[in-house]
Amino acid sequence: MITVKLPGKAEKLLAVMAKASGRTTDQVVTEAVLEAIEDWQDAKIADERLKEDDGVRIPLEEVMRKLELREAEERHTKPAAERTGASSSRHVP
Repeated sequence: MITVKLPGKAEKLLAVMAKASGRTTDQVVTEAVLEAIEDWQDAKIADERLKEDDGVRIPLEEVMRKLELREAEERHTKPAAERTGASSSRHVP
């Protein structure tokens, strides 16, 4: 358990926020601390990835072209029933 002393104005605003959101002040503070920790972790991961960055970039146009080619290839290699959504089983009354 941690005790935190807040300036009077911050404590009052915290109470208002908690009441308005239907939560306790403990819940609001816990959520805020967890969010701050997650933000810090995300920033740390981003910094590490920037250090590992090899500088190679692929233009968006090239990525889109490759995706379009892959989708076109998939359309041509699927059986006709799969492409049209038709079922191979037939129901005869």
